[in-house]
Amino acid sequence: MKTIIITASLLFTNTFLNAQYLSNFNEIARTARFNKILEEVNNGKAVLKYSDIQGNPFYKSGFSNAKVGDVEHILPVRYNLYKDSFEVLNNNDIYSIPLDNAFSKFIFLNTNEKFILSNDDAGVAGYFLVLTEGKNKLLKKLSVKYSPEVPAPNTLISGTPAKFEVQKPIYFIKTEDNVIKLTKKADDLINAIPAGKKDATKDFIKTNKIKMTEELDLIKLVNFLNK
Repeated sequence: MKTIIITASLLFTNTFLNAQYLSNFNEIARTARFNKILEEVNNGKAVLKYSDIQGNPFYKSGFSNAKVGDVEHILPVRYNLYKDSFEVLNNNDIYSIPLDNAFSKFIFLNTNEKFILSNDDAGVAGYFLVLTEGKNKLLKKLSVKYSPEVPAPNTLISGTPAKFEVQKPIYFIKTEDNVIKLTKKADDLINAIPAGKKDATKDFIKTNKIKMTEELDLIKLVNFLNK
């Protein structure tokens, strides 16, 4: 009897969640244009499925529940690093969520990781992982590059298959006024921050031996800037 009760309970829960997801999806879809997508890449002469390409184009495999936008609808989504887009699963179909201020925030429930829509220093909109909160936010830009297949030139030299390659992350500090792209040189940051913070920041970097290429050091640095 217990097994039957548990099974029925799980079935009811899944049915309720599916109905809730569908309701959230339909509500968002009424105000946004969702584009149905295929897991394919145009490789010139041929169209390749993601499954035929080495590597992973996604931040994490599979779909995970996330709060979407300021209204915080909960939907199963994934982050496509190759296309720099969030995708939502509805039944067996996958849709791309448009780059829109109404959907400028995604928070994964299982990890509490937060992605926001912002502009990089070149003014190009995209999604960034938020590493620190406050008036200065440390943002991490993740990306994947697609490299097409290179056929073997002859029988002695092997070719290379099509693949997705994870790129080195780029870090930014989003202030109340602009977005600062971080480089290996601490002076580039110091020159970009307000005059009243320059000397203190320079001393902090020197005293704490901050490396501009280390994520944990950058978190310490931005937390200092927020004091």
